[in-house]
Parts: sequence; structure tokens; C-alpha cells
Amino acid sequence: MAGELYNSLVRELFIGAGQEPPVEQAGEALLIGEAGSVSQGAWVRLKLKIQDARVTDARFRVYGCPHTVAATAWLAQQVLGRSASTLLPEGIATLCRPLDVPVEKLGRLLVIEDVVRICERQAAEV
Repeated sequence: MAGELYNSLVRELFIGAGQEPPVEQAGEALLIGEAGSVSQGAWVRLKLKIQDARVTDARFRVYGCPHTVAATAWLAQQVLGRSASTLLPEGIATLCRPLDVPVEKLGRLLVIEDVVRICERQAAEV
């Protein structure tokens, strides 16, 4: 529909984005990445449960525009089953395509990319 700010996937992910942190159980690896700040308009915390070097659960907290929230929710769905060392192999473009993120919002999505890279570095250390 012409003139819409957000495509249907962004609206769906934004509306359903309420997340709680995963229940932490002894013996499970947990990666936590956090980047951005509320005062700058975009903040993301991502918690990943890892078993056998693969993501078994992904939870998040996010503050930002609908594109930032939707991209974080989309990422949490997409990383399930992936290797913890290569969570976003295609980079930020992976987030932009399905959500039709406008160019002026790309800076906000870099916060998500930062969080992913932090988690990948932690996975390399485990």
C-alpha cells in the first residue's frame, strides 16, 4: 500500500516483540551482547543460549523505532540453530531486505550488528 511507513513484516514483528530473558540453567552456555543507548535512540540486549556450539534460544530487550524493534525480533528468530560463531554471516544487509528498512534507519541497525559481533566474539572464547 502506497505511503505506508512500515511493511507488514515490520508491523507483525513490532507488535509481537515483547520478550523476556531466557531462564538460565546451570551448565548451559549463555552469550550476552549489549550495544547502543536509550539516550541515542537505539539500545539492544541479546541473550543466546548455546548448546553444542549452536543457538538453542534467543531472547532480547530493545528500545528504538519500529524498524529497530522488528529487526531485533527478526534476528532472534533467524539465529536459532545457527553456529554461535557466525550468527549474521551476510551482515547488516540480511536485516534490511525483508524489513524494507529505509536508508536513514541503517545507523540504528548498526547497533544490532554490534550486538551480534559481541556475541560472536564471546562464542569464540568459549
